[in-house]
Amino acid sequence: MKSIKTLSTIICLLIFTSSYLSSDQIVPPPTDIERPRFKKSVNPKYPREAKRAEKEGKVTLTATIDVNGIPHDVVALTNLGFGLEEAAIDAFTNSTFHPATKAGKPVSMKVKIDFDFKLEDPPDMVFIPAGDFQMGSSSGLTDEKPTHTIYLDAFYIDKFEVTNAQYKKFVDANPQWQKDQIPRTYHDGYYLAHWNGNDFPPGKDNYPVVYVSWYAAMAYAQWAGKRLPTEAEWEKAARGGLIDKMYPWGDSVDVTKANYYDGTDKERTPVGTFTPNGFGLYDMMGNVREWCLDVYEANFYINSPRENPIAGTNNIDEVIKNFVNLKNNRVLRGGSWLSSPQSSRVANRNWRVPTDTNPNEGFRCVKR
Repeated sequence: MKSIKTLSTIICLLIFTSSYLSSDQIVPPPTDIERPRFKKSVNPKYPREAKRAEKEGKVTLTATIDVNGIPHDVVALTNLGFGLEEAAIDAFTNSTFHPATKAGKPVSMKVKIDFDFKLEDPPDMVFIPAGDFQMGSSSGLTDEKPTHTIYLDAFYIDKFEVTNAQYKKFVDANPQWQKDQIPRTYHDGYYLAHWNGNDFPPGKDNYPVVYVSWYAAMAYAQWAGKRLPTEAEWEKAARGGLIDKMYPWGDSVDVTKANYYDGTDKERTPVGTFTPNGFGLYDMMGNVREWCLDVYEANFYINSPRENPIAGTNNIDEVIKNFVNLKNNRVLRGGSWLSSPQSSRVANRNWRVPTDTNPNEGFRCVKR
């Protein structure tokens, strides 16, 4: 698998080279001309098709910077495709510059500029490559059937469940989501029930945050520049590259590999306590169940879209924009420290009302 990348971070190296263009020939710049400099640079948007193909590369442009610092005649010398040249041209065209000067007076100048498109690693996230996977279970519960092939675009998912320490940063920065400020319409009365005001229990900084409603998880994800996973994204990530297996490691129950209920005294464990799955993700089975973006629809798999499915909407952006007004039941996945092995299978589906908070419910985030 390709090394972990981030689809949201673009390193754009915009360099005026030590040459300029004259009659389509690159020649050394005159020594008496001071080259143009950026006044306002616009970073290009990484094209969706380039993200999907994990395409990186350097785009080289030529352009004329006029006496007012406005770029003209922007042309690509490269042909990487996937929309990279168009993205670079659009960004450069919308940038402004301090013009080149000669003897202190502005002059037009032809230049060559490089945009280096790179995808880099976000902290504590794992890259899940684009492609097909088998979703559901032919031998599971009715709402897990049928097994069906789904295509997902590439995405990143948190390596760990969101912790108390991370969530505290969110509530400190967003007082409206603090325990004594959150509107009652966004929880069931037990929001952050085990916290003392805005402080989590001592020594529990690296434990998964719990007693958070779907609304609160959505708000945190937006604040973090991410979102909740779709149910399909969650299941593909949980399977860790395995096909038609009950658990992230195979078909056998193993209490040494996950924090689920086995008849003994149990409690939540710090994130990352158990062995990760094949994608390097922790606690995809057990510890806490995890909120997903989707509305729960028991028969969704029967007519699920082939590509990037999400139940309850055709527009993820609308869900994110209007989440505080949504009332539908939402999906929970992964089982918890209170769940049986049967309820902790990767194909198992659960749901709750979006105001629900519980000691066994948390979340992790994704981004594209």
